[in-house]
Amino acid sequence: MKKFACQYALLRFRPFVETGEFANVGIVLMAPEARFFGFRLLTRYARITRFFHQLDRRVYLEGRELFKEELDRFSGELRRLALDGRKTQPDVPLARNLFAELVRPREAMLQFAEQRVVLAENPKEKLGQLFDHYIERNFVTREYQERLLENTVRKLLFRAHVGARYQREKIGTPDFTVNFPFVLMADGRAQRVIKPLHLAQGDTTKILTHGGQWVDKIRRLRKRDALPDDVLFPVTAPQANTKAYEAFTEIRDDLIGAQVQVVPANDEDTILQFAVR
Repeated sequence: MKKFACQYALLRFRPFVETGEFANVGIVLMAPEARFFGFRLLTRYARITRFFHQLDRRVYLEGRELFKEELDRFSGELRRLALDGRKTQPDVPLARNLFAELVRPREAMLQFAEQRVVLAENPKEKLGQLFDHYIERNFVTREYQERLLENTVRKLLFRAHVGARYQREKIGTPDFTVNFPFVLMADGRAQRVIKPLHLAQGDTTKILTHGGQWVDKIRRLRKRDALPDDVLFPVTAPQANTKAYEAFTEIRDDLIGAQVQVVPANDEDTILQFAVR
């Protein structure tokens, strides 16, 4: 079966120019020889607002709707000028030029990444596959979410001019050690520890397994008298009044029982009070 050359570009949401951070929120794909152009945009915004937690969600939602209108308009123009099915052959050079103009670099909150090419027998199906890979799965891994949480806490600490004091350290005894991302050391001993923890998952087993691992680590370190009194876990939680939230509260209570301070990951005031005291 014939494969078509598909040009595509990822759409990035980059609200803060100063940090350069972005999230992939959409994709456009064109296969001119197949007379195909399509796009997909991320409709769920909770992950975006958790990533850019200081941003009003309406900024993304309104920007997305305006961009969708622009893509709908472009789609109609592209088909009329270059991909009209009533013509014997599509105007491939014109289509490529129009697509290049659409995805050219711009200084805006919604902007395209570099143009890429992939071969596909079914361009529409390929669009869906690429969307699933680059957009839907962009935030799903626990490891990725916790790296985002760590980055947020790190920036918070540096804004408060204490970031350099907190380093990644291994805490424990010769028979048992645990890595923590933020540790304040003094005289060779840990004084304060901060560990962001992602528990905002829909799967109760994943919450209990991941959270339970940290409960076990804390208990073993406490048993060995290897932890300072001051240990803080900024934690993300699943939606309230769900089975997942019940699992979260079980882990939260177990951590508190292990003498860990547990706060919402977006409670910047409490995190800073803990870090700077």
